[in-house]
Amino acid sequence: MNRGNKFINDIFIYAVGNLGSKLITFLLVPLYTYFIAPDDFGYYDIALNISFLGIGILSFQLRDGVFRFLLDNEDDRIRKNVISFTYRFLLRATLVAFAIGFFCLFFFEIRFLPWIVALTVIFMFYEIYIQVIRGLGKNLYFVYTGILTSALTIAFSCLFLIGLDCGVLGIFYANILSRVLSMGIIECKLKILKKYFRYNFSDHQINREMIKYSLPLLPNALCYWLLGSSNRLFINHYLGLDSNGIYAVAMKFASIFETFSLIIYQAWQETSIKQYGSQDKNRFFSSVLYAQMYVFSAFVILLIFVIKWNYVWLVDENFQDSAQYLFPMGISVIFFSLTSFFDMGYQCSKETARNLPGIILSTGLNLLLNYLLVQQWGIWGIVVSSIFTYLFLFLYRIVDSRRFFQVKIPYAGMIPLGGCIVAGIIYYEVISIYFQIVYVWALMIVLWVVMPGYVKSQLKVMAFSKIYKK
Repeated sequence: MNRGNKFINDIFIYAVGNLGSKLITFLLVPLYTYFIAPDDFGYYDIALNISFLGIGILSFQLRDGVFRFLLDNEDDRIRKNVISFTYRFLLRATLVAFAIGFFCLFFFEIRFLPWIVALTVIFMFYEIYIQVIRGLGKNLYFVYTGILTSALTIAFSCLFLIGLDCGVLGIFYANILSRVLSMGIIECKLKILKKYFRYNFSDHQINREMIKYSLPLLPNALCYWLLGSSNRLFINHYLGLDSNGIYAVAMKFASIFETFSLIIYQAWQETSIKQYGSQDKNRFFSSVLYAQMYVFSAFVILLIFVIKWNYVWLVDENFQDSAQYLFPMGISVIFFSLTSFFDMGYQCSKETARNLPGIILSTGLNLLLNYLLVQQWGIWGIVVSSIFTYLFLFLYRIVDSRRFFQVKIPYAGMIPLGGCIVAGIIYYEVISIYFQIVYVWALMIVLWVVMPGYVKSQLKVMAFSKIYKK
Protein backbone atom coordinates (compact mmCIF):
# COMPACT_ATOMS: atom_id res chain seq x y z
CA MET A 1 0.00 0.00 0.00
CA ASN A 2 1.50 3.36 -1.02
CA ARG A 3 1.60 6.25 1.41
CA GLY A 4 -1.37 8.06 -0.15
CA ASN A 5 -3.62 5.03 0.13
CA LYS A 6 -2.32 4.34 3.62
CA PHE A 7 -3.19 7.88 4.66
CA ILE A 8 -6.75 7.47 3.39
CA ASN A 9 -6.95 4.01 4.96
CA ASP A 10 -5.87 5.53 8.30
CA ILE A 11 -8.64 8.10 7.90
CA PHE A 12 -11.17 5.26 7.62
CA ILE A 13 -9.73 3.57 10.71
CA TYR A 14 -9.75 6.73 12.82
CA ALA A 15 -13.18 7.63 11.49
CA VAL A 16 -14.71 4.50 12.97
CA GLY A 17 -13.06 5.15 16.33
CA ASN A 18 -13.87 8.85 16.54
CA LEU A 19 -17.30 8.89 14.93
CA GLY A 20 -18.48 6.41 17.52
CA SER A 21 -17.80 8.82 20.36
CA LYS A 22 -18.94 11.94 18.51
CA LEU A 23 -22.01 10.21 17.16
CA ILE A 24 -23.04 10.07 20.79
CA THR A 25 -22.89 13.85 20.91
CA PHE A 26 -25.24 13.94 17.94
CA LEU A 27 -27.64 11.26 19.18
CA LEU A 28 -27.77 12.52 22.76
CA VAL A 29 -28.57 16.15 21.86
CA PRO A 30 -32.33 15.40 21.60
CA LEU A 31 -32.17 13.51 24.91
CA TYR A 32 -30.30 16.31 26.65
CA THR A 33 -32.49 19.10 25.28
CA TYR A 34 -35.72 17.33 26.23
CA PHE A 35 -34.71 16.34 29.77
CA ILE A 36 -32.41 19.21 30.78
CA ALA A 37 -33.26 22.92 30.99
CA PRO A 38 -31.21 25.36 28.87
CA ASP A 39 -29.51 26.96 31.90
CA ASP A 40 -28.53 23.54 33.36
CA PHE A 41 -27.22 22.41 29.98
CA GLY A 42 -25.30 25.67 29.66
CA TYR A 43 -23.73 25.09 33.10
CA TYR A 44 -22.70 21.54 32.20
CA ASP A 45 -21.14 22.82 28.97
CA ILE A 46 -19.05 25.35 30.92
CA ALA A 47 -18.05 22.69 33.48
CA LEU A 48 -17.03 20.32 30.69
CA ASN A 49 -14.84 22.92 29.02
CA ILE A 50 -13.20 23.84 32.33
CA SER A 51 -12.47 20.12 32.77
CA PHE A 52 -10.77 20.06 29.36
CA LEU A 53 -8.64 23.00 30.52
CA GLY A 54 -7.75 21.12 33.70
CA ILE A 55 -6.69 18.04 31.73
CA GLY A 56 -4.08 19.99 29.78
CA ILE A 57 -2.68 21.74 32.85
CA LEU A 58 -2.56 18.67 35.10
CA SER A 59 -1.03 16.36 32.49
CA PHE A 60 1.44 18.87 30.97
CA GLN A 61 0.04 17.77 27.57
CA LEU A 62 1.75 14.38 27.91
CA ARG A 63 -1.03 12.93 25.74
CA ASP A 64 0.85 14.31 22.72
CA GLY A 65 4.28 13.42 24.06
CA VAL A 66 3.44 9.81 24.88
CA PHE A 67 2.10 9.21 21.36
CA ARG A 68 5.08 10.91 19.67
CA PHE A 69 7.69 8.98 21.65
CA LEU A 70 5.93 5.61 21.40
CA LEU A 71 5.45 5.99 17.65
CA ASP A 72 9.16 6.71 17.21
CA ASN A 73 10.36 3.68 19.19
CA GLU A 74 9.69 -0.04 19.00
CA ASP A 75 12.14 -0.97 21.72
CA ASP A 76 10.24 -2.42 24.69
CA ARG A 77 12.62 -0.87 27.19
CA ILE A 78 12.01 2.63 25.83
CA ARG A 79 8.28 2.02 25.64
CA LYS A 80 8.29 0.78 29.22
CA ASN A 81 10.01 3.97 30.33
CA VAL A 82 7.68 6.25 28.36
CA ILE A 83 4.53 4.61 29.74
CA SER A 84 5.88 4.29 33.29
CA PHE A 85 6.94 7.95 33.41
CA THR A 86 3.60 9.08 31.98
CA TYR A 87 1.48 7.19 34.50
CA ARG A 88 3.66 8.17 37.45
CA PHE A 89 3.08 11.75 36.38
CA LEU A 90 -0.68 11.18 36.09
CA LEU A 91 -0.90 9.68 39.57
CA ARG A 92 0.78 12.76 41.03
CA ALA A 93 -1.43 15.01 38.91
CA THR A 94 -4.46 13.24 40.38
CA LEU A 95 -3.32 14.13 43.91
CA VAL A 96 -2.95 17.76 42.81
CA ALA A 97 -6.47 17.72 41.33
CA PHE A 98 -7.95 16.35 44.55
CA ALA A 99 -6.06 18.94 46.61
CA ILE A 100 -7.35 21.79 44.44
CA GLY A 101 -10.87 20.42 44.62
CA PHE A 102 -10.66 20.05 48.40
CA PHE A 103 -9.46 23.65 48.72
CA CYS A 104 -12.23 25.00 46.48
CA LEU A 105 -14.84 23.00 48.39
CA PHE A 106 -14.19 25.07 51.51
CA PHE A 107 -13.79 28.51 49.96
CA PHE A 108 -16.10 28.57 46.92
CA GLU A 109 -19.66 27.53 46.18
CA ILE A 110 -19.38 25.53 42.96
CA ARG A 111 -22.21 23.25 41.86
CA PHE A 112 -21.22 19.60 41.44
CA LEU A 113 -17.57 20.37 42.28
CA PRO A 114 -16.65 16.78 43.31
CA TRP A 115 -18.09 15.47 40.05
CA ILE A 116 -16.27 18.10 38.00
CA VAL A 117 -12.98 17.02 39.61
CA ALA A 118 -13.81 13.34 39.03
CA LEU A 119 -14.73 14.05 35.40
CA THR A 120 -11.43 15.87 34.86
CA VAL A 121 -9.31 13.07 36.34
CA ILE A 122 -11.10 10.27 34.48
CA PHE A 123 -10.98 12.15 31.18
CA MET A 124 -7.25 12.74 31.73
CA PHE A 125 -6.52 9.03 32.20
CA TYR A 126 -8.78 8.09 29.30
CA GLU A 127 -7.15 10.54 26.86
CA ILE A 128 -3.68 9.30 27.79
CA TYR A 129 -4.72 5.65 27.55
CA ILE A 130 -6.10 5.93 24.02
CA GLN A 131 -2.94 7.79 22.92
CA VAL A 132 -0.86 4.94 24.34
CA ILE A 133 -2.95 2.53 22.27
CA ARG A 134 -2.27 4.62 19.14
CA GLY A 135 1.42 4.97 19.90
CA LEU A 136 1.80 1.19 20.25
CA GLY A 137 0.31 0.81 16.77
CA LYS A 138 -2.89 -0.87 17.96
CA ASN A 139 -5.20 1.28 15.86
CA LEU A 140 -7.98 -1.30 15.74
CA TYR A 141 -8.18 -1.30 19.52
CA PHE A 142 -8.30 2.48 19.37
CA VAL A 143 -11.42 1.99 17.23
CA TYR A 144 -12.87 -0.59 19.63
CA THR A 145 -12.31 1.73 22.58
CA GLY A 146 -14.20 4.57 20.90
CA ILE A 147 -17.14 2.34 19.98
CA LEU A 148 -17.28 0.75 23.43
CA THR A 149 -17.16 4.12 25.18
CA SER A 150 -19.92 5.40 22.91
CA ALA A 151 -22.20 2.45 23.59
CA LEU A 152 -21.68 2.71 27.34
CA THR A 153 -22.34 6.46 27.29
CA ILE A 154 -25.67 5.90 25.52
CA ALA A 155 -26.68 3.21 27.98
CA PHE A 156 -25.77 5.17 31.10
CA SER A 157 -27.28 8.42 29.77
CA CYS A 158 -30.62 6.70 29.19
CA LEU A 159 -30.41 5.08 32.62
CA PHE A 160 -29.63 8.24 34.57
CA LEU A 161 -31.71 10.75 32.59
CA ILE A 162 -34.79 8.71 31.71
CA GLY A 163 -34.81 5.85 34.21
CA LEU A 164 -33.53 7.54 37.37
CA ASP A 165 -34.35 11.18 36.51
CA CYS A 166 -30.97 12.45 37.76
CA GLY A 167 -31.09 15.64 35.71
CA VAL A 168 -27.82 17.26 34.66
CA LEU A 169 -25.87 15.13 37.17
CA GLY A 170 -26.82 12.12 35.05
CA ILE A 171 -24.53 13.42 32.28
CA PHE A 172 -21.60 13.48 34.70
CA TYR A 173 -22.37 9.95 35.90
CA ALA A 174 -22.68 8.60 32.35
CA ASN A 175 -19.43 10.09 31.07
CA ILE A 176 -17.41 9.00 34.11
CA LEU A 177 -18.69 5.42 34.31
CA SER A 178 -18.48 4.80 30.55
CA ARG A 179 -14.79 5.73 30.42
CA VAL A 180 -13.84 3.82 33.56
CA LEU A 181 -15.49 0.64 32.30
CA SER A 182 -14.12 1.10 28.79
CA MET A 183 -10.52 1.43 30.01
CA GLY A 184 -10.99 -1.56 32.32
CA ILE A 185 -12.33 -3.81 29.57
CA ILE A 186 -9.64 -2.87 27.04
CA GLU A 187 -6.90 -3.22 29.65
CA CYS A 188 -8.10 -6.74 30.47
CA LYS A 189 -7.63 -7.57 26.80
CA LEU A 190 -4.34 -5.76 25.99
CA LYS A 191 -2.69 -5.76 29.44
CA ILE A 192 -0.71 -2.63 28.50
CA LEU A 193 -0.13 -1.48 32.06
CA LYS A 194 0.79 -4.98 33.21
CA LYS A 195 3.40 -5.25 30.46
CA TYR A 196 4.84 -1.73 30.41
CA PHE A 197 4.12 0.05 33.70
CA ARG A 198 6.78 -0.12 36.42
CA TYR A 199 6.57 2.59 39.05
CA ASN A 200 10.33 2.68 39.76
CA PHE A 201 11.48 2.20 36.16
CA SER A 202 13.01 5.43 34.86
CA ASP A 203 15.37 6.79 32.21
CA HIS A 204 16.00 10.43 33.08
CA GLN A 205 17.18 11.38 29.60
CA ILE A 206 13.98 10.17 27.93
CA ASN A 207 11.93 11.78 30.70
CA ARG A 208 13.60 15.13 30.05
CA GLU A 209 13.07 14.79 26.30
CA MET A 210 9.36 14.08 26.82
CA ILE A 211 8.96 17.09 29.09
CA LYS A 212 10.93 19.26 26.65
CA TYR A 213 8.58 18.13 23.86
CA SER A 214 5.31 18.28 25.80
CA LEU A 215 5.76 21.34 28.01
CA PRO A 216 5.64 23.92 25.16
CA LEU A 217 2.41 22.27 24.07
CA LEU A 218 0.82 23.24 27.40
CA PRO A 219 0.54 26.99 26.64
CA ASN A 220 -0.42 25.94 23.13
CA ALA A 221 -3.26 23.84 24.56
CA LEU A 222 -4.29 26.66 26.91
CA CYS A 223 -4.50 29.04 23.97
CA TYR A 224 -6.55 26.54 21.97
CA TRP A 225 -8.81 26.14 24.99
CA LEU A 226 -9.29 29.91 25.12
CA LEU A 227 -10.04 29.92 21.41
CA GLY A 228 -12.64 27.19 21.74
CA SER A 229 -14.03 27.65 25.23
CA SER A 230 -13.66 31.26 26.35
CA ASN A 231 -16.58 31.96 24.04
CA ARG A 232 -18.87 30.38 26.62
CA LEU A 233 -17.54 32.61 29.36
CA PHE A 234 -18.16 35.75 27.30
CA ILE A 235 -21.67 34.58 26.39
CA ASN A 236 -22.44 33.65 29.99
CA HIS A 237 -21.20 37.01 31.29
CA TYR A 238 -22.85 39.29 28.73
CA LEU A 239 -25.86 37.25 27.54
CA GLY A 240 -26.64 34.72 30.32
CA LEU A 241 -26.83 30.95 30.76
CA ASP A 242 -29.86 30.61 28.46
CA SER A 243 -27.89 32.04 25.53
CA ASN A 244 -24.98 29.82 26.46
CA GLY A 245 -27.33 26.83 26.28
CA ILE A 246 -28.40 27.89 22.77
CA TYR A 247 -24.78 28.28 21.72
CA ALA A 248 -23.85 24.95 23.35
CA VAL A 249 -26.47 23.08 21.29
CA ALA A 250 -25.14 24.60 18.06
CA MET A 251 -21.62 23.63 19.14
CA LYS A 252 -22.73 20.05 19.75
CA PHE A 253 -23.57 19.82 16.05
CA ALA A 254 -20.44 21.78 15.07
CA SER A 255 -18.45 19.20 17.02
CA ILE A 256 -19.36 16.72 14.27
CA PHE A 257 -17.33 18.85 11.85
CA GLU A 258 -14.55 19.07 14.44
CA THR A 259 -14.59 15.29 14.71
CA PHE A 260 -13.95 14.88 11.00
CA SER A 261 -11.16 17.45 11.35
CA LEU A 262 -9.73 15.39 14.24
CA ILE A 263 -9.91 12.22 12.15
CA ILE A 264 -7.87 13.84 9.37
CA TYR A 265 -5.47 15.29 11.94
CA GLN A 266 -4.83 11.93 13.63
CA ALA A 267 -4.24 10.17 10.31
CA TRP A 268 -2.05 13.03 9.11
CA GLN A 269 -0.15 13.10 12.41
CA GLU A 270 0.94 9.51 11.95
CA THR A 271 1.68 9.86 8.22
CA SER A 272 3.53 13.18 8.38
CA ILE A 273 5.86 12.04 11.18
CA LYS A 274 6.86 8.99 9.15
CA GLN A 275 7.17 10.92 5.86
CA TYR A 276 8.92 14.00 7.23
CA GLY A 277 12.34 12.67 6.29
CA SER A 278 11.37 11.68 2.72
CA GLN A 279 13.03 13.49 -0.19
CA ASP A 280 9.75 14.52 -1.83
CA LYS A 281 7.98 15.62 1.35
CA ASN A 282 7.11 19.07 -0.09
CA ARG A 283 5.27 17.54 -3.05
CA PHE A 284 3.55 14.95 -0.89
CA PHE A 285 2.52 17.46 1.80
CA SER A 286 1.17 19.82 -0.90
CA SER A 287 -0.94 17.06 -2.44
CA VAL A 288 -2.41 16.13 0.95
CA LEU A 289 -3.34 19.74 1.76
CA TYR A 290 -4.85 20.24 -1.68
CA ALA A 291 -6.98 17.12 -1.26
CA GLN A 292 -8.01 18.10 2.27
CA MET A 293 -9.30 21.48 1.07
CA TYR A 294 -11.69 19.82 -1.38
CA VAL A 295 -12.85 16.82 0.63
CA PHE A 296 -13.32 18.60 3.95
CA SER A 297 -15.14 21.58 2.43
CA ALA A 298 -17.55 19.29 0.58
CA PHE A 299 -18.16 17.22 3.71
CA VAL A 300 -18.90 20.25 5.90
CA ILE A 301 -21.23 21.87 3.36
CA LEU A 302 -23.22 18.68 2.84
CA LEU A 303 -23.51 17.86 6.54
CA ILE A 304 -24.57 21.39 7.48
CA PHE A 305 -27.55 21.18 5.17
CA VAL A 306 -28.46 17.64 6.26
CA ILE A 307 -28.55 18.85 9.87
CA LYS A 308 -30.58 21.93 8.93
CA TRP A 309 -33.20 19.86 7.11
CA ASN A 310 -33.70 17.69 10.20
CA TYR A 311 -33.27 20.34 12.89
CA VAL A 312 -36.96 20.61 13.77
CA TRP A 313 -37.18 17.09 15.13
CA LEU A 314 -33.57 16.81 16.33
CA VAL A 315 -33.76 19.72 18.78
CA ASP A 316 -36.44 20.92 21.19
CA GLU A 317 -38.27 24.12 20.21
CA ASN A 318 -36.50 26.05 23.00
CA PHE A 319 -33.20 25.57 21.13
CA GLN A 320 -34.34 26.07 17.52
CA ASP A 321 -32.66 29.50 17.25
CA SER A 322 -29.29 27.77 17.33
CA ALA A 323 -29.71 26.61 13.70
CA GLN A 324 -28.72 30.04 12.35
CA TYR A 325 -25.18 29.64 13.69
CA LEU A 326 -24.40 26.26 12.11
CA PHE A 327 -23.07 27.48 8.77
CA PRO A 328 -20.51 30.04 10.04
CA MET A 329 -19.40 27.51 12.69
CA GLY A 330 -18.73 25.07 9.87
CA ILE A 331 -16.61 27.65 8.03
CA SER A 332 -14.66 28.28 11.22
CA VAL A 333 -13.92 24.55 11.54
CA ILE A 334 -12.66 24.44 7.93
CA PHE A 335 -10.03 27.06 8.74
CA PHE A 336 -9.24 25.26 12.00
CA SER A 337 -8.68 22.01 10.09
CA LEU A 338 -6.33 23.67 7.60
CA THR A 339 -4.44 25.26 10.50
CA SER A 340 -4.02 21.86 12.16
CA PHE A 341 -2.36 20.57 8.99
CA PHE A 342 0.51 23.04 9.44
CA ASP A 343 0.83 22.29 13.16
CA MET A 344 2.54 19.03 12.22
CA GLY A 345 5.68 20.90 11.18
CA TYR A 346 6.38 21.67 14.83
CA GLN A 347 5.68 18.10 15.93
CA CYS A 348 7.65 16.42 13.16
CA SER A 349 10.71 18.54 13.89
CA LYS A 350 10.10 18.31 17.67
CA GLU A 351 10.43 22.12 17.76
CA THR A 352 7.16 22.56 19.61
CA ALA A 353 8.26 25.83 21.26
CA ARG A 354 8.16 27.54 17.85
CA ASN A 355 4.42 26.92 17.85
CA LEU A 356 3.79 29.50 20.57
CA PRO A 357 4.02 32.96 18.90
CA GLY A 358 1.30 32.29 16.34
CA ILE A 359 -1.16 30.74 18.77
CA ILE A 360 -0.57 33.44 21.39
CA LEU A 361 -1.23 36.21 18.82
CA SER A 362 -4.37 34.42 17.63
CA THR A 363 -5.66 33.99 21.18
CA GLY A 364 -5.16 37.68 21.90
CA LEU A 365 -7.02 38.56 18.69
CA ASN A 366 -9.86 36.20 19.60
CA LEU A 367 -10.29 37.60 23.12
CA LEU A 368 -10.28 41.15 21.80
CA LEU A 369 -12.85 40.40 19.08
CA ASN A 370 -15.03 38.45 21.53
CA TYR A 371 -15.05 41.41 23.92
CA LEU A 372 -15.87 43.94 21.19
CA LEU A 373 -18.37 41.94 19.15
CA VAL A 374 -20.39 40.00 21.73
CA GLN A 375 -21.73 43.25 23.18
CA GLN A 376 -22.82 44.45 19.74
CA TRP A 377 -23.90 41.31 17.93
CA GLY A 378 -24.52 38.76 20.70
CA ILE A 379 -23.78 35.15 19.75
CA TRP A 380 -23.13 36.23 16.17
CA GLY A 381 -20.19 38.29 17.43
CA ILE A 382 -18.63 35.17 18.96
CA VAL A 383 -19.08 33.19 15.76
CA VAL A 384 -17.60 35.92 13.55
CA SER A 385 -14.68 36.29 15.96
CA SER A 386 -13.92 32.58 15.64
CA ILE A 387 -13.84 32.71 11.83
CA PHE A 388 -11.44 35.66 11.69
CA THR A 389 -9.20 34.17 14.38
CA TYR A 390 -8.70 30.84 12.62
CA LEU A 391 -8.27 32.58 9.27
CA PHE A 392 -5.49 34.70 10.78
CA LEU A 393 -3.82 31.64 12.34
CA PHE A 394 -4.08 29.73 9.04
CA LEU A 395 -2.31 32.52 7.14
CA TYR A 396 0.33 32.81 9.87
CA ARG A 397 1.01 29.07 9.80
CA ILE A 398 1.45 29.08 6.01
CA VAL A 399 4.30 31.56 6.34
CA ASP A 400 5.88 30.20 9.53
CA SER A 401 5.87 26.54 8.45
CA ARG A 402 8.14 27.21 5.48
CA ARG A 403 11.11 26.41 7.70
CA PHE A 404 9.80 22.82 7.96
CA PHE A 405 8.17 22.20 4.56
CA GLN A 406 6.92 24.26 1.63
CA VAL A 407 3.50 23.60 0.18
CA LYS A 408 2.34 24.82 -3.21
CA ILE A 409 -1.38 25.06 -3.90
CA PRO A 410 -2.60 25.85 -7.45
CA TYR A 411 -5.21 28.52 -8.06
CA ALA A 412 -7.83 25.77 -8.35
CA GLY A 413 -7.49 25.44 -4.61
CA MET A 414 -9.70 28.54 -4.32
CA ILE A 415 -12.66 26.65 -5.79
CA PRO A 416 -13.70 25.11 -2.43
CA LEU A 417 -13.74 28.64 -0.94
CA GLY A 418 -16.07 29.75 -3.72
CA GLY A 419 -18.23 26.71 -3.05
CA CYS A 420 -18.54 27.73 0.61
CA ILE A 421 -19.64 31.24 -0.38
CA VAL A 422 -22.30 29.84 -2.72
CA ALA A 423 -23.44 27.40 -0.02
CA GLY A 424 -23.77 30.27 2.47
CA ILE A 425 -26.06 32.16 0.09
CA ILE A 426 -28.19 29.03 -0.33
CA TYR A 427 -28.33 28.43 3.43
CA TYR A 428 -29.71 31.86 4.32
CA GLU A 429 -31.47 33.08 1.17
CA VAL A 430 -33.17 29.99 -0.30
CA ILE A 431 -36.20 29.15 1.83
CA SER A 432 -37.57 26.08 0.01
CA ILE A 433 -36.00 22.84 1.21
CA TYR A 434 -36.51 21.29 -2.23
CA PHE A 435 -34.56 24.07 -3.95
CA GLN A 436 -31.89 23.79 -1.28
CA ILE A 437 -31.52 20.07 -2.00
CA VAL A 438 -31.19 20.71 -5.73
CA TYR A 439 -28.65 23.49 -5.25
CA VAL A 440 -26.57 21.54 -2.75
CA TRP A 441 -26.36 18.42 -4.89
CA ALA A 442 -25.47 20.55 -7.90
CA LEU A 443 -22.69 22.11 -5.85
CA MET A 444 -21.46 18.66 -4.75
CA ILE A 445 -21.33 17.53 -8.39
CA VAL A 446 -19.32 20.61 -9.37
CA LEU A 447 -16.84 20.04 -6.52
CA TRP A 448 -16.48 16.38 -7.52
CA VAL A 449 -15.86 17.26 -11.18
CA VAL A 450 -13.16 19.83 -10.39
CA MET A 451 -11.61 17.77 -7.57
CA PRO A 452 -8.01 16.71 -8.33
CA GLY A 453 -7.89 13.45 -10.26
CA TYR A 454 -5.49 11.69 -7.90
CA VAL A 455 -7.83 12.40 -4.98
CA LYS A 456 -10.82 10.89 -6.77
CA SER A 457 -8.82 7.86 -7.87
CA GLN A 458 -7.58 7.14 -4.36
CA LEU A 459 -11.06 7.58 -2.87
CA LYS A 460 -12.46 5.17 -5.47
CA VAL A 461 -9.74 2.60 -4.81
CA MET A 462 -10.37 2.75 -1.05
CA ALA A 463 -14.15 2.58 -1.46
CA PHE A 464 -14.01 -0.42 -3.78
CA SER A 465 -11.46 -2.18 -1.57
CA LYS A 466 -13.81 -1.83 1.42
CA ILE A 467 -16.72 -3.19 -0.60
CA TYR A 468 -14.61 -6.05 -1.94
CA LYS A 469 -13.46 -7.01 1.57
CA LYS A 470 -17.07 -7.15 2.71
